[in-house]
Amino acid sequence: MINQFLSLVVICLFYVAQTVSAAAEARIALIVGNSTYGQVSPLDNPSHDAQLMATTLERLGFDVRLLVDANQISMKRAIAQFGRDLRMAGEDTTGLFYYAGHGVQSFGNNYLLPVDVALLDAADLDLVAVEAQSVLRQMASARNRTNIVILDACRNNPFETVAELDQNGLAEMKAPTGSFVAYATAPGEVAFDGEGSNSPFTAALVQQMDVPGLQIEQAFKNVRRDVLAQSQGLQTPWDTSSLVSDFSFRTDDITPAPHVDLVALVPNLANVPSEIATLHSAEMAMYKEAEASQSIEALEAYLRTYPQGAHLTAVQAAIEALRAEAEVQNASAVPIAAFATVTYDTQLDAGLSEIAGRSMAELITGTPNYAPFEGLPEEVWKGQSCSNCHDWNRDRLCEQGQRYQVTASARSLHKPHPFGGQFKTVLRAWADNSCR
Repeated sequence: MINQFLSLVVICLFYVAQTVSAAAEARIALIVGNSTYGQVSPLDNPSHDAQLMATTLERLGFDVRLLVDANQISMKRAIAQFGRDLRMAGEDTTGLFYYAGHGVQSFGNNYLLPVDVALLDAADLDLVAVEAQSVLRQMASARNRTNIVILDACRNNPFETVAELDQNGLAEMKAPTGSFVAYATAPGEVAFDGEGSNSPFTAALVQQMDVPGLQIEQAFKNVRRDVLAQSQGLQTPWDTSSLVSDFSFRTDDITPAPHVDLVALVPNLANVPSEIATLHSAEMAMYKEAEASQSIEALEAYLRTYPQGAHLTAVQAAIEALRAEAEVQNASAVPIAAFATVTYDTQLDAGLSEIAGRSMAELITGTPNYAPFEGLPEEVWKGQSCSNCHDWNRDRLCEQGQRYQVTASARSLHKPHPFGGQFKTVLRAWADNSCR
């Protein structure tokens, strides 16, 4: 009986999907606005910009998820879920990602900065930030018709003390087929926050979005003219397009999906066994409870109970993120006092496998155990001295250790390092010992 019912439901859902797609395309948006930074300069407008964008897009028929002042874990979870939503929605879906906040470029890659970002070395950037390209990868994986990325993130570089990050603004990214990528200003340039509660770029953009039938290319051309006029020629919005379909934000024919009477379509549906509804509601209740608890045990209990459940992917992603976070927190539980007697010439503890038996004086002239950052060819780093990339000496090491005294969070101390995750903790302990 249950299998017969499920077959009928599949037929009904197929009919509904066909009817809905004929009425209106699916539109899904992820909006992020980061203003309240902890370790870098806060920004006035991004949270307001994100809320304005979310309100506008909801009115234009988008299914919107809004994040304000998001940390790295929240941003990565939301981007992963955004990709899953696009993949499930089908090829006719339009995906839109909007980000307002700090953003920087390094080695030609763009990075969006979560509010918990802390950076002392340029090599750690991809570990503490969110690579903008990861958003494009998630969207491209859906193979949907239209994807739009809007970055109001070309503000001043917030890491003035990190000498290697001396490039302004963002780099231009290649737009995968079917994509439109827009920036608040030209590559390598800096955008202005504006004097009001919204940036000039976002304020101009939401006005153009509301023009019926206006093609996206013309909308952003109008935005460019408006911002150039407001900034007296100092800020030029930029965009890159590989769209193959026409797109307008406001079509004036976006209507709610029509109500489909499943009982009318399948008369026997009214007699569905009560256990079907009970099973569904029980799974949903267990999933919501596990998600709210942020407990690995509760999430694993859901997997054991519903190994093929509707929320399988989301639960697995949540477990993975919680385990990663727990590893960071557990790493911070290693007491700094354990390294309290470390000096510049002390052989480091044998428990630190990557650096055991060597002193910091020896490590300065040593070679890394693995690539300083992902993707670097072996011939560039393997067997080479770390001083090739860093002006390493005793004073610089002491300065780094003193910075870790200020940003002594688990996340900043225990990110992967070419000498192993504990090396930063050693540096901080050495600084606590007055760098003797």
